Amino acid sequence: MNRIKIAILGAGNMGTAMSHALAELGHPVALWDFFPETIRSILHHRENLRFLPGIPLHEGIRATSDVCDCVAGAALVVIGVPSVYAGSTLDSALPALDKEAVLLNLAKGFMPGTFQPLPLTLADRAQGRACVHLAGPAIANELARGLTASVVLAAHQRDIAKRVAGWIAGPSFITATTSDVMGAALGGILKNVYAILLGVFEHLGPMGQNLRAAVLSASVQEMASIAAASGGRPETLFGLAGLGDLVATGFSPDSHNRTFGQSLAAGKTAVEFETETGWLPEGARAAKEACALADTAKVAAPLARLVLRWIGGARTSLEELVCALRTGPPS
Repeated sequence: MNRIKIAILGAGNMGTAMSHALAELGHPVALWDFFPETIRSILHHRENLRFLPGIPLHEGIRATSDVCDCVAGAALVVIGVPSVYAGSTLDSALPALDKEAVLLNLAKGFMPGTFQPLPLTLADRAQGRACVHLAGPAIANELARGLTASVVLAAHQRDIAKRVAGWIAGPSFITATTSDVMGAALGGILKNVYAILLGVFEHLGPMGQNLRAAVLSASVQEMASIAAASGGRPETLFGLAGLGDLVATGFSPDSHNRTFGQSLAAGKTAVEFETETGWLPEGARAAKEACALADTAKVAAPLARLVLRWIGGARTSLEELVCALRTGPPS
């Protein structure tokens, strides 16, 4: 394997887990974060005490609070900050980025104030550098524990996606590639909304596998309808970038969106959840945009609208969910 310098911007759970997995492959990895206490934790304890407590991090990770120092000389620059900060973080790193550096986006969201998925906006701001989007099921806690993830790398130039696949393929990643950036990006955004739905559903009361399968199937169908009407390929949503990611995020106990859904079903408001945890998951922000996309494309999206109502404080019930299943798109 060709060893390259890799810079990772954002030491949240996914950025830290990626750093660990890629350092295990022998790549020298520099990891930056906005919060000095996170960097100090990694430097002094070889552990991210906030996001991945109890997991010793690879010695090949060099943590730094200087974003330009982090990206200097890196062949691959991973954008691992939340979507609302991705644009400003890239802008601050641009002066030190190599002209041939490739960007790999991990964030799954829209650029704030727009309906443009983040990887498309980052490509516009990258000043000619190639951009790749990582899609598919990749739960950070599992990666950090050395468990394998199967992911899709999306880029308009498929040879660029294959180059990145060669850099990250190994025990932690089984890689596939696609040129459907829009479909892959929307899959990662929309699955967060429906993972909230699945979290709600799991907490509502007794149900069988028949209804659980129906909710999952209807969710993927709705995701594919929205994505296809927005310029993506529906088959992308029925693969790893959609269905696969939703299964992992919707059913994993490590999923923030699923946990948020369970809290809503238990009667907690979004405001109360954010006050207690200090954050809201990506799906809470994406629900409004998903419904707006559906409105623009004239797509029936009763499940996404139900999630948006729940986030807004409406009462949650199993009867509402069953009613939405009846009015959803045909399978």
